[in-house]
Amino acid sequence: MTAAPDTDTTANGGGRYTFNNASPPAAQQVRLLAEILDGHSTDVLARSGVESGWRCLDLGTGAGSVARWLADQVSPAGRVVAIDADPRHVPTHELIDVRTGDVTTLDLGRDKYDLVHARLLLMHLTQREQVLRRAVAALKPGGVLVVSDWDCTHLDEMLLRGPAGLAEAFVAFQKALVGLAEDNGAVPSWAYRVPVAMRDAGLVDVEAEVHNRLWSGGEAGCLLHASNSRQMEPALLARGVSVEQLETLRDGMDDPDTLAWSYPMVTSVGRRAED
Repeated sequence: MTAAPDTDTTANGGGRYTFNNASPPAAQQVRLLAEILDGHSTDVLARSGVESGWRCLDLGTGAGSVARWLADQVSPAGRVVAIDADPRHVPTHELIDVRTGDVTTLDLGRDKYDLVHARLLLMHLTQREQVLRRAVAALKPGGVLVVSDWDCTHLDEMLLRGPAGLAEAFVAFQKALVGLAEDNGAVPSWAYRVPVAMRDAGLVDVEAEVHNRLWSGGEAGCLLHASNSRQMEPALLARGVSVEQLETLRDGMDDPDTLAWSYPMVTSVGRRAED
């Protein structure tokens, strides 16, 4: 998950988000996540039919970049509700209602939204299927749920090329980071189970796709790993990653000859049946 969500939605007893929006590197982290993921997310959302007048809910909004895009689409008559445990990075927008809250306990309402979006959120929650069902209940009849999570099960296949020593440092870092997220309740393989969970929750017309791209050192997809390594350094060291490995990782992620895949992003879309 690593780099996990662009959200900081913590859940007492329901899974705890590994990163901290209040830490100094967090602003860079959510900016990089938006740069990496927003093109894919907005493409899927555009295909979902979002239009002027819609009421949308963005769960675990992080930097608020998707919420801002949605606000532009639903203008002038629509509204976007953006929820995060720590929404400090979300800019003010006249059509966005920013709310602070824990999605595992917050009342999402019923029959309220034309669209609910959650990116890099549910994979971190032990109550992920319950939250998904509450998101479904919050949809109006005919409303659309879009869920995107990373698959973090093929960590040793991500790095294609890099300077000497980078391969070992990269895999050590990834396994430690994903392990930390698992300790906090995350499930690395959850993304591929989302379509089944959507169908079990009663959604129809369920579809899913996998998005990925290759990044060079110095680009957002590589710089994110370096940013995460700084934000999580004490925990990574405690888990056995060495200072030397972290330094090798950071140098490699800035080397233009490095080539690395992102984590595969699995995006699932389902629609609530018309009553």
